[in-house]
Amino acid sequence: MQMNVGTADGSGKMQALIIVGHGSHLSATSSAPVYRHADSVRALGAFAEVRECFWKEEPSLRVVLDLVEADEVFVVPLFMSEGYFTEEVIPRELGLDGPAPSITRIGPRTIHYCAPVGTHPGMSRLILRRAEETAGLSDEEAGSTGLLVIGHGTERNPRSSEVVYEVAAGAREENLFASVRVGFLDQAPEVDDVLEAMNEERIVLVPFFVAEGWHTQETIPDDLGIRRPDAGRVSELAGRTIYYTPPVGTFPEVADIVVQRAREAGAEIRSGRSGEMAHV
Repeated sequence: MQMNVGTADGSGKMQALIIVGHGSHLSATSSAPVYRHADSVRALGAFAEVRECFWKEEPSLRVVLDLVEADEVFVVPLFMSEGYFTEEVIPRELGLDGPAPSITRIGPRTIHYCAPVGTHPGMSRLILRRAEETAGLSDEEAGSTGLLVIGHGTERNPRSSEVVYEVAAGAREENLFASVRVGFLDQAPEVDDVLEAMNEERIVLVPFFVAEGWHTQETIPDDLGIRRPDAGRVSELAGRTIYYTPPVGTFPEVADIVVQRAREAGAEIRSGRSGEMAHV
């Protein structure tokens, strides 16, 4: 997608972008996509400042606003679902007036809180791309293959699972796979139960996660009895072939979605400087 970008809105105010990630004390790779996507946006020159922050790593949510000089700030959660973190933790830690979409004024500064990347309609297509690229199936083979979208899930907020069902429904509408199912780590239906109930001899597992971290590299494969990613992404399990893809959030195009989320919240992407990012 061709984008015209700039560092200030029509009034001349400088704009900053803050990308919020979860982070992890258990996996050093958890924050990697946040930094990669931030670098992609930074290279466009779309914002005067681009900052990364995390809930479980440094720089933390509580200090990131102190690191930004611009008066017009757009906060985009690099999370795959709406829920506890996007609706409660992030607004609380940043001192925002409410969940997205919201606008908070703190002194001379206006903070626009944007929708998370995972609720973007383009996510269904990225799920299908992950499945197609990892499994490398022909259209005929895909037509007899099952697709299982894996979400984290939580009992804290039902919206977290609703988003996973929505993106899976979007993938199902494309009619590329024999079936499209959903399973979760922390709520019913659990991934292992859904996988066991599927009838297809070939099944593609797509983690609807931001990063390669503890869950995607260890928890999911170990619980299901398949290979960990560093040992290969194809396993034989109970007479079936299981393909295990990288998480959706590591696609480079997610950086494009970050910019789109800020634009939806009012970011002025000015003509005069341009960059190109892949279409989502």
